[in-house]
Amino acid sequence: MKNQYIPIQKGLQKDVLYKGLKAKYIRYCLYLVLTAIMLGLVISTFIPIIWALLLMAIVIAIVFLVLLFYSRTYGANGFVKKLADSQKPDTIKVSNPFENLLLWKNR
Repeated sequence: MKNQYIPIQKGLQKDVLYKGLKAKYIRYCLYLVLTAIMLGLVISTFIPIIWALLLMAIVIAIVFLVLLFYSRTYGANGFVKKLADSQKPDTIKVSNPFENLLLWKNR
């Protein structure tokens, strides 16, 4: 069998980036921006539209900056790992004391 030369694209293993957001943060940003737009439309029925647009722009800017912070701090998958770590229990409750184990009886 002959040795074949297969060129590898240099950008193949790089993270997906858009305006500084990495990977999954792009999807989070889209969902939260769409939610902010819907919220702005609902709020515009109660307050003047200028105030609703201003509030919507502020919420979108805050969402983008928070996600940009998490993207730069934790990387592409770090935020998901941080959420998973926060759901782990701090302590494990032991229902049987260690003295009752066979290893400790002869000592």
